[in-house]
Amino acid sequence: MYQSFKSSLSSWSEETTDRQKLQHTYVAVAVLLLVAAGVIGLLNQSLGQQILALAIAAAAIFLINAVAWALLQSSVLLRLNDRSMARPTATTRKTTKTTKK
Repeated sequence: MYQSFKSSLSSWSEETTDRQKLQHTYVAVAVLLLVAAGVIGLLNQSLGQQILALAIAAAAIFLINAVAWALLQSSVLLRLNDRSMARPTATTRKTTKTTKK
């Protein structure tokens, strides 16, 4: 059980980007806070509502981050990639001038 958990975490770490890891963390925190708010809300309604507000804030941060990254990706990063792909590569062959006699 421990080895399978460890191998799945290492494969997740290798296969995802830092941005995706951050987004996964926001979702996990929001879900954990939502569950904690439900359980604690059974005992103390006021505290449960405060924890629920934190869960909503984590979900809002997730959505804002997702929109910001999508806008950045579409408007800036794709254009930078297009410009770098369009740039001609330098050749190593020297050009020689031929003169007619």
